[in-house]
Amino acid sequence: MSKNEKLLKYTQNAEFPREAGVYILANRQNDKVYIGCSRDLRARIAAHRSLLLSGKHHSIELQYAFNKNYLVVKVLAVIPHANQTLLREAELLLIQASPHIFPSGIINKRLVRYAAYPK
Repeated sequence: MSKNEKLLKYTQNAEFPREAGVYILANRQNDKVYIGCSRDLRARIAAHRSLLLSGKHHSIELQYAFNKNYLVVKVLAVIPHANQTLLREAELLLIQASPHIFPSGIINKRLVRYAAYPK
């Protein structure tokens, strides 16, 4: 685990900016990642952590990684003043490029299908 990686379980809300941006939740055992975006990184990461702590996260893969202490969080980009459309485009660009950036794969399968067949 590198210096800028920290287990999601042990992070504090104040560690993350209250700004828009793109983040990943990474399983450090198999290197798969969940790519997400939010207009408030701190709130979104806190929401993930809360669901995971209560054992109620929608992603079984993320829940398993969290329970086994494999899940780390990284803020990839802070995009001040970004609207939801711009954030979604940044997230989809990362998902489309994910085979090159994250060769082990990504966890958010629903978004993979969406990115592969844009409307």
